[in-house]
Amino acid sequence: QQHILMHQESKTHQCLHCDHKSSNSSDLKRHIISVHTKDYPHKCDMCDKGFHRPSELKKHVAVHKGKKLHQCRHCDFKIADPFVLSRHILSVHTKDLPFRCKRCKKGFKLQMELKKHMKTHSGRKVYQCEYCEYSTTDASGFKRHVISIHTKDYPHRCEFCKKGFRRPSEKNQHILRHHKDIGLP
Repeated sequence: QQHILMHQESKTHQCLHCDHKSSNSSDLKRHIISVHTKDYPHKCDMCDKGFHRPSELKKHVAVHKGKKLHQCRHCDFKIADPFVLSRHILSVHTKDLPFRCKRCKKGFKLQMELKKHMKTHSGRKVYQCEYCEYSTTDASGFKRHVISIHTKDYPHRCEFCKKGFRRPSEKNQHILRHHKDIGLP
């Protein structure tokens, strides 16, 4: 018991999201990435499942050994999971998705969805607003968005884009700069 206690006392790096403690910062970082983030950069080509680390992906790929691949009848896409194939056909090969990604041909109903999707090709982290459809790869721009659009400290709202301002003069200046074709009310 004393030996176990010694290991627990050496864990000085506390996770801010749960009770987990690590003995060094790299272990804590690994814990946060694997438990508390939704970012799975290493994708399986056979079933589209994502993983935090390449080693996890490599282990997962072994699951598919010997499984039959399902071929898309419209393109070269192959996948082990038939459900993922049907999702692929719906998103890539249907006419009711007018906004197409030029890189992977995936389709979207709204241009805003396509814009968000395009950021996945950049390899940069995408910040998604939990209150609206806004997303960006710019952390400071994301913070500005949440503060100016979703807090009560900015009571003077632009009628055109809903951005908030502390003073009416700031709002009017914004309208002149960003909505000049519409003009002041």
